[in-house]
Amino acid sequence: MLRMPVFFVKKLNPFSRMTIHGINAFRHQTFLMGIALILAFNFAAASNGPNPKANPADPEKVLRIAFPSTETGFDPVRVNDLYSNTITAAIFQPLLTYDWMAMPTRIVPDAAESMPEVSAEGKTYTFKVKKGLFFTPDEAFKGQRRELTAQDFVYTLLRHADPKNRSPQVSDFDDKILGFADSRKRAVANGKFDYDQRHPGIYAIDRYTLVIQLVQPDRNFLTLLTNPFAGGMAREVVDKYGFEGLMANPVGTGPYMLEKWVRGSKIILKANPEYPGFLWSFEAPPNNPVELRIANQMQGRKMPQIGRVEVSIIEEPQSMWLAFSGKEIDVVAVPPSFIEKALTPKNDLLQTWVAEGVNMYRSVEPDIRYQFFNMKDPVIGGYTPEKIALRRAIIMGFDVDEEIRVIRKGQAVKAQQMVSPVIAGHDPAYKSLVKFSPLSANALLDQFGYKKDAKGFRSMPDGKPLIFTIYSSTSSIDRERDELWKKSMDRLGIRLKVKKDKFPEMLKQGKQCAIPSWALGWTRSSEAEFVMKLLYSKTIGQNNYACFENAEYDAYFEQLKRLPDGPERTRVLHNMYRLMEVNGVLGLSSTAIATRLSHQRLEGYRKHPLLLGDWIYYDIQKP
Repeated sequence: MLRMPVFFVKKLNPFSRMTIHGINAFRHQTFLMGIALILAFNFAAASNGPNPKANPADPEKVLRIAFPSTETGFDPVRVNDLYSNTITAAIFQPLLTYDWMAMPTRIVPDAAESMPEVSAEGKTYTFKVKKGLFFTPDEAFKGQRRELTAQDFVYTLLRHADPKNRSPQVSDFDDKILGFADSRKRAVANGKFDYDQRHPGIYAIDRYTLVIQLVQPDRNFLTLLTNPFAGGMAREVVDKYGFEGLMANPVGTGPYMLEKWVRGSKIILKANPEYPGFLWSFEAPPNNPVELRIANQMQGRKMPQIGRVEVSIIEEPQSMWLAFSGKEIDVVAVPPSFIEKALTPKNDLLQTWVAEGVNMYRSVEPDIRYQFFNMKDPVIGGYTPEKIALRRAIIMGFDVDEEIRVIRKGQAVKAQQMVSPVIAGHDPAYKSLVKFSPLSANALLDQFGYKKDAKGFRSMPDGKPLIFTIYSSTSSIDRERDELWKKSMDRLGIRLKVKKDKFPEMLKQGKQCAIPSWALGWTRSSEAEFVMKLLYSKTIGQNNYACFENAEYDAYFEQLKRLPDGPERTRVLHNMYRLMEVNGVLGLSSTAIATRLSHQRLEGYRKHPLLLGDWIYYDIQKP
């Protein structure tokens, strides 16, 4: 930490043996002291922010990692995929974050000085932004150091309300923040969003004080403010680079800045010289040997230490595994197809890796994998009994157990509900109505008029050929799933068509309700509410790729957001699961058990269930 200069002034008595000459000398001395105090004040003000040289990150400490899927860009307000958000989390600084080691998770201040002051009725949150946090240098600032202020957080939140940005978070903020939905609707009507308005729910009362007014008390609001999409953004940067240019020119106050981006291939970050250092001083959960070992190893170090992060996009599991084995990357989430090369049948690390000093970190992930079915698709969409029967038969005909056993190599837990076992709101007692049963699936199709032809393939009730289309990436694991889908549909007499495309392109088409069916994953939600919005009608065009509209589900979702923990909230969740199941909206697959290996030179490696872009907590041994 920087220490402010302290100035001592000797007390003078102007009436002690003072001549005219002495009085003039005194006046001169007083003038000089005044100048000194002004200079001291100015120096203190200039030093109020972090000294660019104070960041302990070492540019020679390079972390090399890989993503198994491509990114889409780095505007935190507009991106919604895991890997783009992993990068924006390292660049943009939210008001709040999570304690690195606390379990259960605990929210702590980040860009905020402290946790917010909350009004008695629970609807007004007042934040004090830390003084002396600066954006990374950029041409948008015209050579001036640009300090983070409360207005930057106002601007970020207003960008979510601007319909031009098509923010995936609109549904989160719409009915939480006072006036948010109204300001968005006005912008739609006027064709332009007013960023200079005095917004009733989001405003700054001085340079460092931010106020957020809620419609009503909300149990999960603060968790939203831990995300990179709530990090402070400079308006002049957005104005300079424009709608598309901003995706490649992120400028924040977080620990890293973007140095190079080759789309779909390479991302290089370097340490932000303006980011203030901190001391690694986290407390590990008791009775957890792995976490205690990490805490003992890292305690007391000045952070961040890693000065450069190099991210390669490696979509093929074999290439990913070879890169880790050859020490081309420092850490790997072991691809399921290579799990036998890492673990014993009892899931212990193989001795060959132990001998090399490789560390293992295993955890049940806060994710859910599912196959969505587009309710607006002309073949499988719709809410008539025969369309519901078709979707339910397809879901019953797919063998999730075989997927876990063969494709996931046993490194997953079969999903019984939409909420992962490690996410608040999960009920271990709930069991899904959906069972794998080709016999029942065939009987259902027969009952609703999906007749077979001479070759054993089914037609629609109107006599047209039945062709079920799924979208899929070119990765080897998706190719394996394609084969399992083909096998499953052959058992039902359903022709299967597989369309291949790139991940970013499929995301765009999915938001437009243009994909019949696709396997997706939803990860790192802090609470059941943020998972269940996947089928909320107001998130169509954002996260509701099934384009599901159901008034009963929507009503339950509104209750879910407001109910406290307890039997009534659990009952509401159960009802939402049942509506998803009986309508055949999602075919639930599994929750991953991740095995992550790291080479010995990477110190302090672990994974937080919710934090992304967490490289400030690691260290690298220099060659």
